[in-house]
Amino acid sequence: MLRIKSLHLKDFGAFKGEQAFDLPDEEGVTVFYGENMRGKTTLLNAFRFALFGKIIGRGRRAVSFHDMINWEARAEGARSFEVRLQLTHAGAEYRLTRTGRPKAGVGSPTGHEDYVADYYLERGGHILPAQQAALELERILPEQIARFFLFDGELLQEYEDLLHGDTDMGPKISQAIERILGLPTLTKSRDSLKAALDKAEERVALAAQGDQKTREFGNQLQSLVEEREVLTADLFRHEKDLEILRARKVAIEDDMRRRERMASLLDKRDRLAGEVEALEGLIQKKKEEISKAMAPAWSAVIRPQLAAAVSAHRTREAELQSAVTRAQVLHSLAEGHDPACPTCLQIVSPDAQAKIRSLLPGGADGSPEADQRELAGVRRRLDALDAQLADSNPEALRLLWSDLEERKREVYSKSAEIEEIGKQLTGDAEDELKGLRGEYDSVVRQIAALEEGVKATTEKLAANATYRDNIQKRLDKLAGGQMDSERRRRDLASRLYELFKDSVDVYRDQLRHRVEADASRYFQQLTTEQDYAGLRINDSYGLTIVHRDGTDIPIRSAGAEHVVALSLVAALQNNAQLRGPIVIDSPFGRLDGGHRSRIVEVLPDMADQVVLLVYEEELPPARAREALKGRLRAEWALERQSARHTELVKR
Repeated sequence: MLRIKSLHLKDFGAFKGEQAFDLPDEEGVTVFYGENMRGKTTLLNAFRFALFGKIIGRGRRAVSFHDMINWEARAEGARSFEVRLQLTHAGAEYRLTRTGRPKAGVGSPTGHEDYVADYYLERGGHILPAQQAALELERILPEQIARFFLFDGELLQEYEDLLHGDTDMGPKISQAIERILGLPTLTKSRDSLKAALDKAEERVALAAQGDQKTREFGNQLQSLVEEREVLTADLFRHEKDLEILRARKVAIEDDMRRRERMASLLDKRDRLAGEVEALEGLIQKKKEEISKAMAPAWSAVIRPQLAAAVSAHRTREAELQSAVTRAQVLHSLAEGHDPACPTCLQIVSPDAQAKIRSLLPGGADGSPEADQRELAGVRRRLDALDAQLADSNPEALRLLWSDLEERKREVYSKSAEIEEIGKQLTGDAEDELKGLRGEYDSVVRQIAALEEGVKATTEKLAANATYRDNIQKRLDKLAGGQMDSERRRRDLASRLYELFKDSVDVYRDQLRHRVEADASRYFQQLTTEQDYAGLRINDSYGLTIVHRDGTDIPIRSAGAEHVVALSLVAALQNNAQLRGPIVIDSPFGRLDGGHRSRIVEVLPDMADQVVLLVYEEELPPARAREALKGRLRAEWALERQSARHTELVKR
């Protein structure tokens, strides 16, 4: 059982000078209240630095030691920082002191590479040798399972990856879960027995080589054993490289997520630039249209006169058209082509026709050519006037100019947006983001290639094992003398290996069922949704919400994911081989008031020692006191002295 007694800081982050706090011996919750940028995450990092020598920022990004020296203290000449942790474990008292200081020979450090972290561990007042201290720290709290004791509430959504087999974070969390549950003790025994079995098979091959009857089989078996060793070494190397690449992929993804706003700004800038380019093309076309429209624009000045002239010409056109038509009808009647009157359809007598001929200008052979010529001229002038009148339309011209000005205003507005985005971007932002994307693509390609290599090597190992089994069976039929002894040794190792292999599977299933039951119990205490019956666990320890009708809830909110993750952490604490304190930063960021109240009430049952790092709006002190009552053991405030100086004050 690990318990933290006190933490001492010296010029660490926002905490200038020497500051310290004690944690009560009684089981319960200690709350640290602090506004943003006052040092809550720094306190979480103080525990992490003391135990593991690491400092992690948002998105699991490593923080430079140079940046962790209190800025005011550094300005006054400080060049190092220190964290001292007093704790108890398995009945022993420990004091762990870790210091970040410049490397020897570095007079003016400027970056992380100029620093080194030193530590020493005391047990019962005696300083332990370095190798023993490292072993003790690994026993007290292995770094691989630290995520279940020291965690940022904003990273709880990572546990959703346990539901998906195609993520890189899921397998890492699964391994950490099995580590905290104690499964590696059994898996290491299984792996040791597998090594013993491999050795026994190799001895069988050597014994077979010494017998004339079995030499050929022994040679083949020895060759297969050697091939297996090479393939196993390749597989181990590939898996190690894969682990490194997957960790790098996760780190890049975290970095890219932190730069999402930058990426969106760059995308918006590029989109706006494209729109500006398109608008400038439209503006050029509008200018050409206006240039053409401006040539006859002078006619707008005499538009009233043009309109009057058009009206007069249309009147004269009508008169001439009537005269020409009348003349054509009279000529037709006079000539007798059609004796019917086109108006009344009455038959015109010969006498009437003679009378009409006498009345026609120029006699019966006369024609209205003069009127027709004048009518054609009037129409030509009317067409010209209509065209001029259309060109002189001031409203159409105003629309063209208005559209041009509107496009110019859009260009100005979008250009101003581009300029504002430019102010928000750092000088190398675009290059950095492109570099990250390029590196990410490269890592993904390398991972794919290595996964193919792992698959191929695994298939070769399977074929090798099949071939070895066949040869072993044939050898067993010819066995005798020394071969019998080595075969019995091999059979014993094989049975022990199979026993432990099956035991691992059985124990893993038992652990999953226990974790599922405890996680469901905690989940029902934490959630405000009464229709949820509990949680269902998968092979990777991923938890699915189950409705009371037995169906799964396929899609859940960020808040629900938060509650599920806390339920898993509580269940793991309940089943862990190693129990210890929970230190959690920003635990309620995604939750409503009802869920916050329930979580506060349940927190003391999740671990014997709980440290909450919150701001007052997130968890008002009155609400914490009401919910926790006697299980609230202490309250501390992170009080601002300056932008670079925070003081720990006990309430």
